[in-house]
Amino acid sequence: MPRPESPQSQRLLAAAVDVALDRGLSGLSLSALARAIGSNNRMLLYYFGSKDELYTEVTLAAYDRFPELAGLIPSLQADAPLPALLAAGWRRLRAAENLPYLRLFFEVVADAVRDPAHNRAQLSVLASHWPEGVRAAFVAHGWPAASAGVATTQLLALWRGLQIDLLTGADVERLDAVHDAAIAALFSDR
Repeated sequence: MPRPESPQSQRLLAAAVDVALDRGLSGLSLSALARAIGSNNRMLLYYFGSKDELYTEVTLAAYDRFPELAGLIPSLQADAPLPALLAAGWRRLRAAENLPYLRLFFEVVADAVRDPAHNRAQLSVLASHWPEGVRAAFVAHGWPAASAGVATTQLLALWRGLQIDLLTGADVERLDAVHDAAIAALFSDR
């Protein structure tokens, strides 16, 4: 179990985020990360409990460094038509300045699903970080709970797929058009 926050743990976490955003975490052992940030395994385990919990904290702290991402889900609660909010949300998400985090996110997901038994904390956070907020936005805009759950899954599948295309170099304008067409279809019978 992670220890309470301290200046030392925050310093280590910030340094680990720097490494993660610069070099990634895939294949990076706890020892290699510790050396890269001027620490050791024992200190990291003391403050963060396990490699899984440390990498989870790193991923969340990295997310917080990207204000457009961190503000995305709350922005879906604004008083405006939800299709317009989702279009604006996608454009916030795919903004060029967010690419370092998106690369890290997909890297962490890929590594975590390879060994789910040892990456429970990461998978739990990755699976729950956005869905509840997105579902709440659909409900706040008048969708029944069951329909909001289905729409949330559809939207997140769309966003994740488009993010992969974005990271592989797809044309942003084409991705925007695909996004907007999918949102129009989602709302076509509402």
